[in-house]
Amino acid sequence: MNKFNLTREQNVFIAKRNIVDYIWKSANLEGIGVIYPETQVIYDGGIVNGLTVNNIIAINNLKYAWQFILENENIAYDFKTLCYIHKLVTDKLVLEQELGRIRTVPVNIGGKPSFPIESQIKEELQDLLNQPAKSKTEIATETMLYIMRKQMFIDKIKE
Repeated sequence: MNKFNLTREQNVFIAKRNIVDYIWKSANLEGIGVIYPETQVIYDGGIVNGLTVNNIIAINNLKYAWQFILENENIAYDFKTLCYIHKLVTDKLVLEQELGRIRTVPVNIGGKPSFPIESQIKEELQDLLNQPAKSKTEIATETMLYIMRKQMFIDKIKE
């Protein structure tokens, strides 16, 4: 059973009301030491002293990715879209050739995930997204956790 039964319009409304909070929390999860008011200033197009240019770019990139999701009603839930969102989130932060592409270098996290294989990821994503016995809430949660665990993209900021 879905925990919530909201229309797309209701979901977009809630996301827009909370978008700065979502961006602030995401930035902090990625190790960007920004406080909520600074996130709001950056979201509104302002400049914050004491943050690196890359940190400001990262926060703006999260904003652009959210805008893409919220403004495009007919987004396909597939590997291609996932790659495009990665490109939006990491633009100007990773090497150009790595934007929206499967990583080819190891990542430094616990558990050392194996190198991702595109065909396997596509198949596993489709399996996750097409589980008829599960609610949309369960599918969304499982898909998010799968993407996080798989570490299929590079996100190290270029020096």
